[in-house]
Amino acid sequence: MKIEYQDIITLSDDNKYVVASKVDYKNTCYLYLVDINNHSNIKIVKIDADDSLLELNQMEDHELITKLIPLFYNFSKDVLKS
Repeated sequence: MKIEYQDIITLSDDNKYVVASKVDYKNTCYLYLVDINNHSNIKIVKIDADDSLLELNQMEDHELITKLIPLFYNFSKDVLKS
């Protein structure tokens, strides 16, 4: 499964999310997802080796999320420039 920036995907919660940002970090692809009907509902997920999406937990993955946020920002900033 190839997921790209601005794709719309439906997760197991039956909500549709737009890929707001996509980054590779340490050979793993991470997505920043925003619910298209409730913009305050966001998820950060990683694409696993078998192409499944695994949601990061804010408490358990806090350090990783802290490293990913600036990368998501830079990706979005670069996209807006082009």
